[in-house]
Amino acid sequence: MEPSKSQPLSNTGGDQAKDNKYKRSGQIVFRMPNFKEFSEGRGPLEVFSAPVVYINGLPWRIKIKHLDAYVGLHLQCDGDKTDVAWTCRAAFQFSAVSCKKSSECLMKEGNLEKFYIFHANFTVWGYEKFACIEKLMDPKNGLYDEEADTVTFKAEMITKKEMPEVRLEDVLLINKRLLAAHSKYFRTLFFGENAENSPNIQIDELSDAFLSCARLISTMYPHNVELEDECVEGVLILANRFLLDSVEKRCVDFLVTKSKKSAICKFRLAHLCGIVDMKNKILEEMTKEDFLIAGKNYFSNLSETDKLGVDERNELKERHKELFGTE
Repeated sequence: MEPSKSQPLSNTGGDQAKDNKYKRSGQIVFRMPNFKEFSEGRGPLEVFSAPVVYINGLPWRIKIKHLDAYVGLHLQCDGDKTDVAWTCRAAFQFSAVSCKKSSECLMKEGNLEKFYIFHANFTVWGYEKFACIEKLMDPKNGLYDEEADTVTFKAEMITKKEMPEVRLEDVLLINKRLLAAHSKYFRTLFFGENAENSPNIQIDELSDAFLSCARLISTMYPHNVELEDECVEGVLILANRFLLDSVEKRCVDFLVTKSKKSAICKFRLAHLCGIVDMKNKILEEMTKEDFLIAGKNYFSNLSETDKLGVDERNELKERHKELFGTE
């Protein structure tokens, strides 16, 4: 996701230099000015909180987006500009702060026990439809300060400490130069300015990370082992995270042309990895049969739907409405 070219608006927060940049948890509070103009779609449609707030040594900010009748809120990590191999696991919860009752947080969205992976290839997580603009502006809700023309948004964050103890049997020995030849991520990790002699990589987004890593390497040149439905999800997630473009392209081609996975599963993977063209293609080609929740599709579709976030569910609802005329 590309950052907005609009200038970030000022924050009401304190002097960030006085804070501990490496604290594991924290919050971003942004009193957004000129909100009436923003709510009417005038002025910049994307606004970033400022200044950035450092948590776990990385700069974070809230991205506020105008989306028709809704305001979208996203947490964005600007990462380490000198290190493409940076990664961080963070849980967050958004809210709108009442302008009438001191610090009361309303319209909460998010779970502080659910962690998302932020890395160089995926810097933004959040909600496309955080709140309806009409509800934010309604005087009864006490969120819009008419006199100051502001709405205050808040993001609470918790990050996970990297690299827990690793068992010897879970360590995969690899050829550094082979990986570096295929990925800027690994070139930086192994041979960059801040390279370690024996770097460890934590992978907790997959339950079978060891097997997925081994399968990822076998998919690369010169091995070129064919992909299968049983392994393609893990391989794609790792290829996307580690900037292995050639492997990611192979996974996309397999999913689009050969895979027998459900359309909803393919849609979920495309969204998870930020592969917009693939996601749009899957949506456009979905048929009524892809939405069936009976027979052989029942458990597959039910399982995949449970893994979707709010935004993905809404996109599927729109496609369902196009096909069936109802949600």
